[in-house]
Amino acid sequence: MKTAMMIVLACSACCMTNTPGFAASYHGVDPVKTVRQKFEAFNRHDVAAIEGLYAADAVLRSPDYPELAGNSQIADTYKRLFDAIPDANDAIENIDSSGNRVYAQFVLSGHLKGAGGKFIKVPIMSVYTVSGGHIAADSTYYDRKTP
Repeated sequence: MKTAMMIVLACSACCMTNTPGFAASYHGVDPVKTVRQKFEAFNRHDVAAIEGLYAADAVLRSPDYPELAGNSQIADTYKRLFDAIPDANDAIENIDSSGNRVYAQFVLSGHLKGAGGKFIKVPIMSVYTVSGGHIAADSTYYDRKTP
């Protein structure tokens, strides 16, 4: 009985704490660190690193893509984005987590190559699900009409 009660208390503490990364570190993975690595790779335009951070069977959903499946397809999309916006940069404004979910608000900025170098600045919200140190799901939201 004591052992069962200790397990319940440990699980409750893990799930109910508001300490950032507590639940993740309990399981040996820090989801926020994984997502921050994705943003660092993005800002370096490191497509190979981005591909490695997404799980092989990851799914990405956004206004421009109903559903991309697999890390190679996701990486290819980032490559096309870097080709279209050669100076693309993501600036994180807010990042938070709950369990294995990471919520990031950021602004994509850069100059469009095919539009005479027009400057763009797009506020974006993404919800990442991280599993085993890889991004398993990425649901991204933004207004496609943003100038």
